[in-house]
Amino acid sequence: MRIDIENKILIPFMILLIVTIIVIGTASYWNGYKLLLNNEIQNLLADLDEMILYIKKINDETEDEEEAKALVLNFYNNLGKDNLIIFNSNEILLNTFDRDKKYAVTLTNKNLNDTTHSISIGDYIFIYQKYNNWNWILGYRINRNIFSDKVLESQKYLILIAIVSLIFSMETAILISYNISKPIKTLAEFCNKITNKNSLQKIYEIKRKDEVGVLANSFNNMIEKLEINTEKLIEVKKFNENIVKNVPAGIMIVDQRGHIKLVNKIAKELLSKYTENKIDRYIMKNVLNQVKETMKTKKMTNKLLTFNDINKGNKIYLEVVTSILTINKNSNNEAICIFTDVSERKKIENNMAILDRLTSTGQLAAGIAHEVRNPLAGIRASIQVLERRLCKEEDSTNKKLFDGLLNEIDRINNLITELLNFAKPRMPNYKEIDLAKILAQSLQLLAENIKIKNVKVDIKNNSSQNIILADKAQIEQIFINIINNALAAMDNNGLLNITINNYLKEKKPFVEIEFHDNGCGISPQNIKKVFNPFFTTSLSGTGLGLSVVYELIKSNNGEIDIQSMVNKGTKVKIMFPIFGGWYHEDKVINRR
Repeated sequence: MRIDIENKILIPFMILLIVTIIVIGTASYWNGYKLLLNNEIQNLLADLDEMILYIKKINDETEDEEEAKALVLNFYNNLGKDNLIIFNSNEILLNTFDRDKKYAVTLTNKNLNDTTHSISIGDYIFIYQKYNNWNWILGYRINRNIFSDKVLESQKYLILIAIVSLIFSMETAILISYNISKPIKTLAEFCNKITNKNSLQKIYEIKRKDEVGVLANSFNNMIEKLEINTEKLIEVKKFNENIVKNVPAGIMIVDQRGHIKLVNKIAKELLSKYTENKIDRYIMKNVLNQVKETMKTKKMTNKLLTFNDINKGNKIYLEVVTSILTINKNSNNEAICIFTDVSERKKIENNMAILDRLTSTGQLAAGIAHEVRNPLAGIRASIQVLERRLCKEEDSTNKKLFDGLLNEIDRINNLITELLNFAKPRMPNYKEIDLAKILAQSLQLLAENIKIKNVKVDIKNNSSQNIILADKAQIEQIFINIINNALAAMDNNGLLNITINNYLKEKKPFVEIEFHDNGCGISPQNIKKVFNPFFTTSLSGTGLGLSVVYELIKSNNGEIDIQSMVNKGTKVKIMFPIFGGWYHEDKVINRR
């Protein structure tokens, strides 16, 4: 049932008036009732106080206590006071209650204190005083209901006035609601006309100076602005439609059920381009899966999708960006998907990568030529000397020449080995390995070198989980290279602290191994170059050690960070995800 504006104004007024009068009447009735009741209680308490004084007087004037008690009881019995009771803990001494011995017995069982002097039992209130010398309790019983009738009798004229006021107020409320609702009804009827006829026209002028007149004028101004804004909105809509149609990227709007709500022209052309190869099905499947992921996480997702073009023998790269389409604060049930064919861009990037690799290869070749030339010159000179001396008598110098020849050959061999490891490292054989055990094995292999330099190695294992998914031999090579660099940087009697810790990164557990030596350190100018091939500050080094370490760590999904201060030492931190990014618990691998 629809309630019009007049009744919506009138009904609350009526309710407010009725409730107000009821509240005032109830409050007046209750206050009158309490006033009469409290007045009666105070009168009875005063009477009880006089009785106590009389009992004290009789007690003082009579030597025999029992005789005094008899005089008091006889006096009040003859006095004939209604609803009076006198009792002690053992018996009822005087009871003027009309045939209500049960109530008197109930009082003897009550625990009456000395502070309140009143107790409620049912419809009655018992007012009492104690005379402790005789262990007497004197009291009156009053019926609280008798005061209700007295209050109603005293306030009947007030109730009549309230009813008359209510009727008058209701008539006034009806008149006020009519005057307020009439112009509002007029505005509502005009709005219905605008809605039904689907046209904007001004309302006739309402000649009023109050808020309703202001509302009518504002309504006319609103219609004028609405006409202007409607035209602008139509222009903006056309402009946005042109953008969606002509933007060089496919755009789709998909709801949470996977239903496509909108597809622009570029998206249709892009999908039809790969219809012959049936790649469009795979594109839509991956795009919709990404949309579902976005709807679930409520976060923007950016992925690069790769597909094989069987006919042309090349790869197709699509960059797909999906995010929640937010129209208002409570609307997040749709997602917008923007995808672009970046195959040509990927070709350019691949070409640039190849060019960079060729450049690096050229640098490696230059380094090889430089490093190989010097050992070969030494070998050539030694062989020439041997050729002349072997024709003479043998002497001890031949052995020295041969040793020099072997040392130079070893240098070439080591250089070529490290160069090959850097240029083309073998694919890692991933297995579950314990980093602490691999570290111990590496230190054992280098025990002789550590002993020669008398370096103290202090290991602190603070981690609870050391298992990673990596290549055991490559991890061992990483440790050996880092420890060798630390030994080379330290003088005799140096200190190498090795600490193993666990930490969380993006809610994934990692294990971190820190190598901290107190060696010569690395200058700020050189620390940026430590991973460059052939960069070294050592006279006997090749400059490939840390380059190989960097490549091996990356191939095993790890990270490396170096911090150093000159003459203070160097910290090398390497981090690996526990179980290669998979969390292992109770021998079950669960994706974190």
